[in-house]
Amino acid sequence: MASLILDSLEIRNFRGFQHLTIERLGRVNLIVGKNNVGKSNLLMALQLYARRASSPTFIWEILSTRGEIKRPFEKAEDMLIALKYLFYGRKEIAPGHARIEIGSLHNILQRLSIAVDWSIIQVDQNGQHIRPLQPEEPYTLDALVPRFVIQTEGAVVSYPIMPTLPIGIVRLNVKEIPCAFVTANGLQHASEMWDNIALTSQEKDVLEALRLIAPGVEGISFVRVPLFTEREPIVRVMGIDEPIPLSNLGDGMQRMLGIALALVNAKNGFLLIDEIENGLHYLVQPDLWKLIFQTARRLNIQVFATTHSWDCIEGFQHASQIVDNEEGLLIRLESKEEGIKATLFDKRRLNIATREQIEVR
Repeated sequence: MASLILDSLEIRNFRGFQHLTIERLGRVNLIVGKNNVGKSNLLMALQLYARRASSPTFIWEILSTRGEIKRPFEKAEDMLIALKYLFYGRKEIAPGHARIEIGSLHNILQRLSIAVDWSIIQVDQNGQHIRPLQPEEPYTLDALVPRFVIQTEGAVVSYPIMPTLPIGIVRLNVKEIPCAFVTANGLQHASEMWDNIALTSQEKDVLEALRLIAPGVEGISFVRVPLFTEREPIVRVMGIDEPIPLSNLGDGMQRMLGIALALVNAKNGFLLIDEIENGLHYLVQPDLWKLIFQTARRLNIQVFATTHSWDCIEGFQHASQIVDNEEGLLIRLESKEEGIKATLFDKRRLNIATREQIEVR
């Protein structure tokens, strides 16, 4: 069996996590916990970790999609105010601010590190120049020059935080990890993901997933539809002469298609799914989890999904019974006085919890 991308996880100073440690991870990981405990933030941290090469651009995407920034920026101070939402505690970004770290507990070299470094404008008899700010050195805010410093696997990129710099050109010289993300509202750019696997063996995986809900589905394609910016999926169904829009078969089919397309596009990478149970009948979920377990092993994918649903947990537990013990883990996040903590349920512990109806959500 191929090794996991992450055997464990440590997150420091990222959004709601001051210091989260998860001692081990499985091939397929189901994350549970109460509202506002950080399930979606954990997926976001993994997405940022995977996007390491383009992380400078993705940082601003995170803040923008959460409605935490308004563009365009007029000055560096506006960018620093926005950045506080990325760091734990949402404190003002200033010298001495702790860095963000995301990665394995055991492989420090491969961790992603994000920090704001500072230089100071100094004026002397030789004129004005910029030099690094020394520890404990007094300063005034208008004399500071902030820089982003992002590093992983020995590669470092450092660039000034300023509105006039085109962030899209700033990249780390490291390989990104393939990562497909299905939000709670569905998959974006589904037609592009279909194009990536059209006429390959992965078409069968997508059709197998759709047949969990509609056994008569025989084929699928994406076509242009007036008034729609993206191509829309149509399916051929046994006993119906004309292809029909997938949307005619219900929201569950749309959700299943998004999960299936993301799954086969995440080969050798991460599949992240927020609120996986959305739109899916509870009777379908055990078979969906079985498909995810099997495909994740075959295509070397590490899966992270969140849920609030007991039916989803039972379906996950049922599917995990047919695979090796290390394949599936349920990770429960809880808010404690000392911060967010993770409790792990392997196949044996999860079997006991579901059999005895012990609340783990």
